[in-house]
Amino acid sequence: MLWTKNLETGIPTIDDQHKELFRQIDALLAVSGSDKERQVAEALEFLDKYIVRHFGDEQKMHTQSRYPKAAEHKGYHDNYVVTFRQLKEKYNREGPTVGNNMAVNKSVVSWLKEHILVHDKDFADFYRKRA
Repeated sequence: MLWTKNLETGIPTIDDQHKELFRQIDALLAVSGSDKERQVAEALEFLDKYIVRHFGDEQKMHTQSRYPKAAEHKGYHDNYVVTFRQLKEKYNREGPTVGNNMAVNKSVVSWLKEHILVHDKDFADFYRKRA
């Protein structure tokens, strides 16, 4: 998963966490097509915890800055955590099938890029104007 400048929010904490998410997703995608089921399970578990931590950090910033779309943004986060955990459970139950590999790629990569480009950038614009 390639990090590009257009994904930057301009908020160093968020950008650093997003870059780490991209690194971890790359690691997951590198092993997900192989027979390294234990590594995939570990990568999914790490991502689960890291996503929750990252979303929590973002939501604290939303609250502190009185972001008017905080509840809506939290809803996106909450829904994604549920989706990710369902995907993780299915992957752990069925293993690295072609369908599961594609689902991980679509869910993790596509959702994260879309979320950053639309919702996180909207928050970043609001946040920078208030700083």
